[in-house]
Amino acid sequence: MRILLISNRYPTSVDDTASPFVPHFVDALRAGGAAVDVLTPQYNDTADTDPEVHRFATGATDPIGSWSMSNPLFPIRLMRFIRRGLALGERLCQTSTYGHILALWALPSGHFARALSRRYRIPYSVWCLGSDIYSWARRPLVRMQIAGVLGDAVSVYGDGEDLCKRAQAQFGITCTYLPSFRPLPVITRTRPIRATDAPKFLYLGRIHRAKGVFDLFKAFEMVRGTLPLATLRYIGEGPAAHELSAGIGLSHVSGAIRFDGRVGHDGVIDALASSDCVVIPTKSDSLPLVFSEAVQAGTPVIGTDVGDLGCFIRRYRVGAVAPSATPRHLADTMLQMARLPVFDHAGQSRLIDDLSPARAARLFCKRSLGLTPSDTHRLAQPRISRSAKVARSSAIH
Repeated sequence: MRILLISNRYPTSVDDTASPFVPHFVDALRAGGAAVDVLTPQYNDTADTDPEVHRFATGATDPIGSWSMSNPLFPIRLMRFIRRGLALGERLCQTSTYGHILALWALPSGHFARALSRRYRIPYSVWCLGSDIYSWARRPLVRMQIAGVLGDAVSVYGDGEDLCKRAQAQFGITCTYLPSFRPLPVITRTRPIRATDAPKFLYLGRIHRAKGVFDLFKAFEMVRGTLPLATLRYIGEGPAAHELSAGIGLSHVSGAIRFDGRVGHDGVIDALASSDCVVIPTKSDSLPLVFSEAVQAGTPVIGTDVGDLGCFIRRYRVGAVAPSATPRHLADTMLQMARLPVFDHAGQSRLIDDLSPARAARLFCKRSLGLTPSDTHRLAQPRISRSAKVARSSAIH
């Protein structure tokens, strides 16, 4: 069977931070015998190494999820985005036989899947990944669009247990937990897990107010009052980067805070391996990808008790949970972890197994395609020949 996977983001290389878990899920589907085409936007000029990744031009360098609806040009940009995405999707459906469509995020990928499903009578599923349910669904008009997309889907998934519960409560649909996970190579830690008076804390992720980056900054100022040798490193980019950097520059602890922007894959590995604790002060995420990356690196995690983050930290005993993202709660938990770090290696192994892309791919095949592991030969149906090679992004203008 050939599957069309539609995603709002798809990385162009190992150093691209755009939804880096997706290629691993695609690889797992292919390893099970499925043929997979990917339909995704083009945001830069980097060429893909996978010939089955098909991109449409967006005329933008920033991803659609960060576009401001208050911008006067937003409607024009959005309509151009939808028109080009559907045009390439239709060309793919006209030249290949797809047994199923999987949309990552309810919008806009789910909109593409629903439209293509109606026109070419291909069943589709939707994998909700947090922002579509936690953020976008708060807007009444967007919520109506999401309701229609999820209501017509064969199956709906969420990459967090709490996310699934919210989707079910808001839209009256069945939502199945399907983990998102990026496997990392085996990492050799350069710092042992032990009590220390000079803890190295790491924030790795998007620099955005909703991620709690300012609360972490204030919390670290409190921590330094007790542990004057503590350090904090930020790695990431985002709309609040300039404001946060300026605030740090004016702080009395500025010399203990290192602010890096985007780093490559190897830089992420090194940062995880050389830190005592990864802090995830988020206020709304379900289960941030950095959580599983930190656990794979054997680095204890401090997370807020939102979404699935607190639940997973407790379940696998891989860190400590702050009751909220307030500076006081974060600071108390950071001091606690410096004095008595928590990390269960047996829990680490269980989590890696539970979240593996191969397990997720099997669940998707069973629920959406009706296939069990013994049926994987049914996935490997030959692809029909194309009368013309589907054009890449340069053909869709």
